[in-house]
Amino acid sequence: MIQPQLSFDGDPNGQAYERWREQFCRQVADVDFVPIGQGRVHRTISPAILPRLRLSASFGTPMSFVSLGTNDELVITMSPNSALSGAMGRRPLEVAAGDVTIGDPSIKGAHITQTTHGNFQTALLPRKALLRACPNAEDLIAQSIPGANPITSMFLRYYDLAHAYADKLAPAELDAVSQHLFDLSVLMIGARGDVAEQARMRGLAAARLETLKSDILAQLDNPALSLTVLSAAHRISPRTIQLMFEQAGITYSGFVLEQRLLRAERLLRNPNLRTRKIIEIAHLAGFHDVSYFHRAFRRRFGRTPDDVRKLSGEMG
Repeated sequence: MIQPQLSFDGDPNGQAYERWREQFCRQVADVDFVPIGQGRVHRTISPAILPRLRLSASFGTPMSFVSLGTNDELVITMSPNSALSGAMGRRPLEVAAGDVTIGDPSIKGAHITQTTHGNFQTALLPRKALLRACPNAEDLIAQSIPGANPITSMFLRYYDLAHAYADKLAPAELDAVSQHLFDLSVLMIGARGDVAEQARMRGLAAARLETLKSDILAQLDNPALSLTVLSAAHRISPRTIQLMFEQAGITYSGFVLEQRLLRAERLLRNPNLRTRKIIEIAHLAGFHDVSYFHRAFRRRFGRTPDDVRKLSGEMG
């Protein structure tokens, strides 16, 4: 069986476009893609299949996505850099760039239009499972959910992480990420009672931890990086941060050390940095006690920093 072509770049009036539109858009995605305006069409599509939901991130020229009415899932839709317009049956849809909406692809002819060049992202969720968690989900179809809301912001950030790493995770890890993203979805839409509490415990904690990790990675070379600084920036106590890491199976200090050592190892292997002194590499990775850096590096990699640099040069 020939795998359908995911992306397209070319003239929307030729046979190649119609073939892509039929074989991928209609038969695989259950959606008709209709170009907006004149000129060349470009659409790059990257799907990600998770245990509880399906993600699709695409980028390209303005386009209208028209439902064929054959899909009974509910779809969370967003574009960080383009306004969205359209209709879900009799419900008009107008969403600002960066905000989120819920679509109903079971409605034949329902459509969402990406009005300018940019990203178009979706998360398809099982309707029954979502309605069990959020009985009001269908009431929010075609309405705008502000992207600036803290929970929505966490959902969007975790969506990007899940999409980027889905194909690199082991089954158990992928299942956990899928559950976390589903939990953030129901919190964003408005779960109540015990369901909301369970979702907060799982999804919100996971998203907060990923936010903390991202912040740490952005500051690895900062000598002022500390639990105190992080707790003030994220408005949670140092002990809470420690507990979040411990619940994930690692200590805060262990995570920071591991990431600094991995960065140092990458820098030592970088051919463009071979003229830099070892002490400079240590500082770039966030180590300001060079003796400690040498001890920790050898304990982690079984080689000295100089050994790694020399071996990398020989292999290059």
